[in-house]
Amino acid sequence: MAKPLRAILVASLAVLAATGSQGESRQSDAAGPAVTAPQPDMPLSVMTYNVMGLPWPVAFGRDEALGRIAERLAALRRAGRQPHIVLLQEAFSPEAVQLARRAGYAHVAIGPDSGLRTAIAARTDDRNFLQAARWDRGETAPKQLNSGLLILSDYPIVGIDRMAYPDFACAGFDCLANKGVLIAHLAVPGFDRPVSIVNTHLNARKAAGVAIARSQQAFDRQAGLLADFVRAHVLAGQPMILGGDLNIGGDSNRFQAFFARWARVGMGFVAAHLGGARRALADRVLTDVGNHADLEQASARGKDWLFARDGGGRPMSVVHAAVPFGTEAEGAPLSDHFGYMIAYAPDGDKVQLASREAVASWR
Repeated sequence: MAKPLRAILVASLAVLAATGSQGESRQSDAAGPAVTAPQPDMPLSVMTYNVMGLPWPVAFGRDEALGRIAERLAALRRAGRQPHIVLLQEAFSPEAVQLARRAGYAHVAIGPDSGLRTAIAARTDDRNFLQAARWDRGETAPKQLNSGLLILSDYPIVGIDRMAYPDFACAGFDCLANKGVLIAHLAVPGFDRPVSIVNTHLNARKAAGVAIARSQQAFDRQAGLLADFVRAHVLAGQPMILGGDLNIGGDSNRFQAFFARWARVGMGFVAAHLGGARRALADRVLTDVGNHADLEQASARGKDWLFARDGGGRPMSVVHAAVPFGTEAEGAPLSDHFGYMIAYAPDGDKVQLASREAVASWR
């Protein structure tokens, strides 16, 4: 979830609890910038971005950075180039939630709050894992933060599913946040079924502050629970996009564990070579040459991923890629992750940009 210094601060500062619950649906009380008018036959674009939205004093200068992120998304909207769907991670602070409104997204799904618990039966190895919990790494403390998950959408949300990873599926400082899964089912013009968008943030490795073997056990358990939850809540014939901060990195054990889980549930489109960034680089669909190095860096880092399937279960075609939040011309990047966008064009489907005919709603 965070670098070691930030994680230690999280463990010691109860002030973080003041970030509050973000798990309930609510109506927006302010309209954002005007949404671009519908344009037929446009691809469906989605961006994943870990915005490092930790509150002060755990992180410094985040309000300003989040404001700049919102302004850039609003500028992209004015130019008709905004991602239609945005997956955010580490959107813990109230300012991160307000980002959606400022950027002009009419529909927002909010992940598990700090109080959500999901009933999942513990196995013997889960109980053994809990018995070895470390209080000095936050594993026995109450949840201080919500999941940090948001899905911003230009399309109406017709359903939401949430799951919080149980205590036996988290390790180290990551346990202070109620990490989990957020699924938003969207009504997208051109699709005869809802398009399911899945956002998650999996357990950190070394930054969790515990032994690698322990963080790996939590990661593997989360990956399995994630795949099972998605299989249970996304119908077989439903288009789906899965993404987020998966924290795979360069660890071969994590790589094998994560992708094996999806193969077991019959979702072969979640495969390393079908990751949106990798496909965009291989197919050379970047139109901005300046994005290439940033997308290569994001892909090589192996943390932020996107995968998409159409209604027939086939991987969607990648037709465009961009990195709205990468290397900055002046100053440091706006987060410790890059935010990249992939545009998908499913075969046989006609997709349109969303209109703003519907009343802005928060879910």
